[in-house]
Amino acid sequence: MAAANFHILAKTLQSDQGLKEQNRVAIRQPWFTRPKAVAEPEARLWKVCAETASPRLSGFEWIAFLLFGALALGTLAYCFSELFHLLNSGALDQTVRALLTR
Repeated sequence: MAAANFHILAKTLQSDQGLKEQNRVAIRQPWFTRPKAVAEPEARLWKVCAETASPRLSGFEWIAFLLFGALALGTLAYCFSELFHLLNSGALDQTVRALLTR
């Protein structure tokens, strides 16, 4: 059973698009090369967000990020100090010996 490939265009061909296709055939351009697309001006997401966000909310976000950053650094320092105390106290060695003697 033969299967047919159907290509449905998202939008209908305009008259200038048909001429471009004919020109490509006329200059013997291969079928697998695409015509160069014209780039549209794009709006960057951070620009759009900066335009819509209020400056008051932006200040609040900065304070929240600084608070969470300081909290994370403090927590990291506390964890390393506890790890240092655990390794120096010998409690880990005693635990391993007790588990291996069983």
